[in-house]
Amino acid sequence: MKQPRTMPRSALEYSIGRPLWVAVVVLNVILAAIATVLCIWMYLQDTASMRPILGVLIAVPALWWVIAVTLWLTTLSRRRVSAEDISRASASVAGGILLPGSKLAPAMTLVAALAAASTFAVAAMTVRGAGSVVWAVFGPIVSHLISLRQPRRLFLHPRGLGSATFHLDAEVHWDDIQSIDVGVGMNNSMVLKVAVRPGAVSYRERWRHPFSRRRGVIDVDPSALGVDGTLLWLALRLYRLEPSMREELRGDRVPGRLLDARAAVATTPQQVSAPVLSVFSPESAIR
Repeated sequence: MKQPRTMPRSALEYSIGRPLWVAVVVLNVILAAIATVLCIWMYLQDTASMRPILGVLIAVPALWWVIAVTLWLTTLSRRRVSAEDISRASASVAGGILLPGSKLAPAMTLVAALAAASTFAVAAMTVRGAGSVVWAVFGPIVSHLISLRQPRRLFLHPRGLGSATFHLDAEVHWDDIQSIDVGVGMNNSMVLKVAVRPGAVSYRERWRHPFSRRRGVIDVDPSALGVDGTLLWLALRLYRLEPSMREELRGDRVPGRLLDARAAVATTPQQVSAPVLSVFSPESAIR
């Protein structure tokens, strides 16, 4: 029987597997190094003829390094919040648990988009007809500038949940949630898709992003929140299916199930955990 793997951060990592995705990131680092050495060699070989395109010789390897670092930071690194972090954030609200989000993913993607735009701009000034390509990255730049203004947050309380992302603020009661499944969100990140029952009275939403398409679900990004996606999926399913467990969300203390794999698995009924653990396993080893 195939051993479930930990929840990946990106759709590509999910489709090809973490070992191969690590190899992709390493390959990009190698290619960035090769591009750097090659551009330096070309410049030193014929400095006079290469001087007019010096900007391109600098921009191309710089862009490749940005891409390699962005891939590593946004898909392979694992930022994790502590109980103290959650407690500190929860102190700013009443009657619930607040999971504070991170701006790392949109910030790094914005840097990559800006680096691409800069590279194309330099190329446009030195290569005839390249100017039209600059507009291809205009949308992503605007999108991520907007996203940086709004941190990801998830508020869990006995009545339901409230989620804030860069494109949507939404809240819904637990009893009005139809399903919670794993899927692909914006920027190809792996998210938990909270589907709301049609016509749910408790559902409230506020869209802020001009390029977003309404899909009728709330995307919860575990990696942006700094928690193990498997543990968060287990917790959300438990609160939806077991009303008696919602009392631990009153904000008196951080539920151990959000951070401790042993506690989460041991205190979650099998009918709740089975659909999750058959797909993913918690990141910390369970012996």
